[in-house]
Amino acid sequence: MSKNTSNFLKIIAMVTMLIDHIGAIFFPNIMIFRIIGRIAFPLFSYLLVTGFIHTRNINNYLVRLGIFAIISQIPYHFFVPGRYNVILFFFIALLSLKYYKKNRIYIPLIVGILTEYLKISYGMYGIITIYIIYIFYNQDIKKTMLSFTLLNIMFTLATHNIIQFYSILSLPFLKLNIGKEIHLNKYIAYIFYPVHISILLLIDRFLSIG
Repeated sequence: MSKNTSNFLKIIAMVTMLIDHIGAIFFPNIMIFRIIGRIAFPLFSYLLVTGFIHTRNINNYLVRLGIFAIISQIPYHFFVPGRYNVILFFFIALLSLKYYKKNRIYIPLIVGILTEYLKISYGMYGIITIYIIYIFYNQDIKKTMLSFTLLNIMFTLATHNIIQFYSILSLPFLKLNIGKEIHLNKYIAYIFYPVHISILLLIDRFLSIG
């Protein structure tokens, strides 16, 4: 995947995540916000796997995620009390990929159970998503699309959470190949996550006082 395509997917993921969180805070009964928001996680997951495959220093990548996971937990605590943020999820997922690469095939199961137990965003569903993308990354994209669709069907049947099924709306974006130059600071997504949550919470607080 080219840098331009990666940056474009990052923009789409950030925008749809923002829409999702606007809906969660201000319009919880209007489902279109949450449906659009389902696009974000698979795209961020795809970008994480791409970064893992192409990074020259996995430890530096882990450090960046770890630092921003800690920072992000402060506003996230007020957004979803009692749960841990998605950057922490991606830190754990990336760490699991590092050891999975060394043929420790039991890692995904252990990490999935751990994320569920600790109430980390996306839990086992998220771990399976990461490994679907990783296993089929250099193969036909149709295998990724089919596997992810089947995962969402099973998840919907098991949890009766129909909203999550709309994550499949992210799949067409994975087939894009952007030629136009798109420049983004590599830290933008890390910064955007805690900042936009903080701003939305402050606006909500201001409106409730008013």
